[in-house]
Amino acid sequence: MSDEYSMQQDRIRKKAYQLWEAAGSPDGGEERFWFQAKIEIDQEEAKLDKEVAGSFPASDPPSSSVVTGATGETKLAQE
Repeated sequence: MSDEYSMQQDRIRKKAYQLWEAAGSPDGGEERFWFQAKIEIDQEEAKLDKEVAGSFPASDPPSSSVVTGATGETKLAQE
């Protein structure tokens, strides 16, 4: 099992538990809460993916750095 898979399962488990508690901790219905938790988490992730879809890639340099300066132009060595 990958770490990502384990983290996802743990997140679903916690969400399902919250949903179960909010429903009054009924007997049975574990699958219903598990699948509802999975659906809600998938929807949250899809919303976040949509929000960041237009953002700059992480590989873009920062707008201000020692190398490029505030304007993005390479600074020439001073003579």
